[in-house]
Amino acid sequence: MSHIRKYRSLARTSLEITFVYRAGFVLNMIGTVFYVVAMFYLWQTIFLGNPGSLSGFTWPEMKAYLLVAFLLNSLLTWYDEWIMSQDIREGRVAVDLARPIDFQAARFAGAMGPVPFEFCSALAVGAIVATVFGGIALPADPVHAALFLVTCALATLVKFGIVYCVSMTAFWTTGIEGIVVSRIAIQNIFSGALIPLVFFPDVLRGIAAVLPFQAMISTPALTYLGKLDGPTTLFMIGVQAFWAIGLAIAGRLMWRRAVRAVTINGG
Repeated sequence: MSHIRKYRSLARTSLEITFVYRAGFVLNMIGTVFYVVAMFYLWQTIFLGNPGSLSGFTWPEMKAYLLVAFLLNSLLTWYDEWIMSQDIREGRVAVDLARPIDFQAARFAGAMGPVPFEFCSALAVGAIVATVFGGIALPADPVHAALFLVTCALATLVKFGIVYCVSMTAFWTTGIEGIVVSRIAIQNIFSGALIPLVFFPDVLRGIAAVLPFQAMISTPALTYLGKLDGPTTLFMIGVQAFWAIGLAIAGRLMWRRAVRAVTINGG
């Protein structure tokens, strides 16, 4: 229980820091809102030229898809690679080495702390946007609604795993700005955040299938809409779990190697 209290304290501190720097959070949220509104207008124009359904999506379903993408992209926005890599580059990671806590678990607690606030803020903004654009499609049924919550939780774990692994590269590079920008660009494409993967050509869909990014947006959104049958939904949830566990293990292995490098170079 004492270990759990340590990580809960870290999560609470991270949330409090978010409130201290709320101006930055608000500016980031405003930028995200402009993006989602632009996407709504873009797809609205596309559907006006193609009444009915488009690649299996109706306009209400596409609005729901865009809002799910917005909601999930709004999580883990504050505690990302920039924070972690800065701690590594400036040597504050040495303090973490001296603490009687697990580094990866501590970073996870810090990342999860602001999530409830980010989720509620994004949900409020999403509700307003949905109302302005005439509402969205509801979950296919209560079962898919419940499974959607499961996929959202797993999507958050996958995103943290990717962010954590990218931040670890700061141990071997002088800066990770380019890596982070590349990660965001690749993630937005292959997660389905910009365009549902069903619109991709076969080659790109094949690439997306072997990458972890579709577990972050596409799987939760399609589960919400009931676009996947029962076995396929369970399979995709299994894929999400696989990536969540695999990335956690990969991050731990990277940390162990990084610690050896720090010990050798730092004495």
